[in-house]
Amino acid sequence: MAYDLLTTSGINSLVNAFQVSEQNKLLTPLSTKKTRYQSLNTAYSALSGKLSSLNSILYDLTLSGSSSPLAAKKGGSSNSSFADITAQSTATAGSNTIRVGQLAQSDLVLSEDPTSTSNSTITTAGTHNFVITAGDGTGGTYTSNVNVTFVAGDFTGGVISNQSVMTKIQSAINTNKAVVTSNSLSGSTLSSGSFALNLNGTVTTITYAAGTYSAVIDSIVTQINSVSGVSAAKIVNGANSQLQITVTDASKYLTIGSDTGTLVTELGIATTKLKGTSGLVTASTFSPTSTTSQLSITSNLSGYDNRILSLTDSAGSSVLTSVGLNLGASRTTFVQNSGSDTAGYVNATTLLNAKITFNGLSLERNSNTITDLITGGTISLKSVMQTTDPTTSLTVSNDVTSVKAKIQDFITKFNDVYTTIKSQSASTSANRGLFIGDTNASSLLSILNSIPYSNVSGISTSQINSLSKLGITFDISTGMSLSNSTQLDDAISNNNDQVIALFNSTNGIASTLYNRVNPYLGSTGYIANSRTNFTDSINYINDSITARQSRIVKSAAVLRNNYLKLQSQLADLLATQSMFSSNLFSASS
Repeated sequence: MAYDLLTTSGINSLVNAFQVSEQNKLLTPLSTKKTRYQSLNTAYSALSGKLSSLNSILYDLTLSGSSSPLAAKKGGSSNSSFADITAQSTATAGSNTIRVGQLAQSDLVLSEDPTSTSNSTITTAGTHNFVITAGDGTGGTYTSNVNVTFVAGDFTGGVISNQSVMTKIQSAINTNKAVVTSNSLSGSTLSSGSFALNLNGTVTTITYAAGTYSAVIDSIVTQINSVSGVSAAKIVNGANSQLQITVTDASKYLTIGSDTGTLVTELGIATTKLKGTSGLVTASTFSPTSTTSQLSITSNLSGYDNRILSLTDSAGSSVLTSVGLNLGASRTTFVQNSGSDTAGYVNATTLLNAKITFNGLSLERNSNTITDLITGGTISLKSVMQTTDPTTSLTVSNDVTSVKAKIQDFITKFNDVYTTIKSQSASTSANRGLFIGDTNASSLLSILNSIPYSNVSGISTSQINSLSKLGITFDISTGMSLSNSTQLDDAISNNNDQVIALFNSTNGIASTLYNRVNPYLGSTGYIANSRTNFTDSINYINDSITARQSRIVKSAAVLRNNYLKLQSQLADLLATQSMFSSNLFSASS
């Protein structure tokens, strides 16, 4: 019967049908739009990442000179066992010859070799000072002061062994840092001005004003402690104050001077190229036999200009003397004897430099790594050549492998963008392309389509003026590909300046693409603006869906109430009908 619709299940069915109908009519179109905007937003996010990767390599390809990744050079050697070469982009292609006659080596001093357990000539506790002077590599010198402190605990029965003394010297040298300690002063200075603190060539101007030494030193300490690689402290002894400056980076030297007043003289801190011993030499103790000990001191850098110039005990000290190394400026030759060795230098100064014949010229260098003969090239000397060994050729050429890889990377990233847009700009029987009708996608596709076919304006047709002359072809479906690898290799090897110009000239491929793609990227770019619009649209649709869902729910509730009223009225009618039927039945009976 029709009134079956007004049963509870019937009403539920009617209300549900109403809700489904309203949702299909009011919500489904909004959900469809929302899904499209979400898909576009996701697709734009992925496209933006791919486009950024492409733009990054495009920027690299727009660089000029040695900054261009296409200017990469490589070094080659006809016999890398003797000498090899690496090349930077600044290097000029060409070939040179070299013969290695001698390798550079570090200066080396050896002490005497006394019995390890025998008593040293050092007999009392106290501090011994000695000075090491070494070459600075450029014809100048470094000076380093070393303190070796012996305490009562170092002695047993008033004696200390030779081995223990050598170990103390070794430790003092290897941990030594350059330290300048001023005079201990009280009272005030009338001078004001500034002085230069030169740390390894970097000059810092330290200013001061007249005042008590304590206050002036405080000011200097604050200024010096702002300089990396050096530290300062004030030492207070009763009414007196001292300034102590420590070079914390042992590889750096310290020079203090150029005082416009008199403070440097008053403090007694003037110094020239003071350097920590650990930055100049390395000390080591070893046992040439099971019963003897020996101390070696080796220059950290090789070559004549970095040699040890002097080893001298300071007045009142005898720690170097105790091991036979108080040599002063003399270059006593080390002699290994059957008895006690004669302390001294192992190598003559003539053996310290590398000796080579370069393009027919006899040359010497401090190091086996040579950077000043070939611009942008670093030569590494490996071993000495015999007269019968063929002369070694060192070549610098365009790095075909590196340049080719960069161009291939460009092709890959170009295709990544191109095929992404292309695939989503076409429809199938089942789906409409996501980017169909999208302005940004169609504009980008047009830009990418035009580049591979174009000749670069401003470059002569007799030169490399298109990608096709590099062996790169274009397919409208799959993008660019390197179809002739040999053609590209030949262009890089013989006409690399033209290859670079093809990409980075004013109208070059990379320059043009970069300028046209760049507006699509960044926080204010076309893609970001579109994504903002997508997000705004999605938020608006969400609000509309929420509002419409609310109206549908309210309408469904009203409809349900109306049906329930009808249900109630129907129940009343049915009850009345039943009563009349009952009465009629009774009457007839």
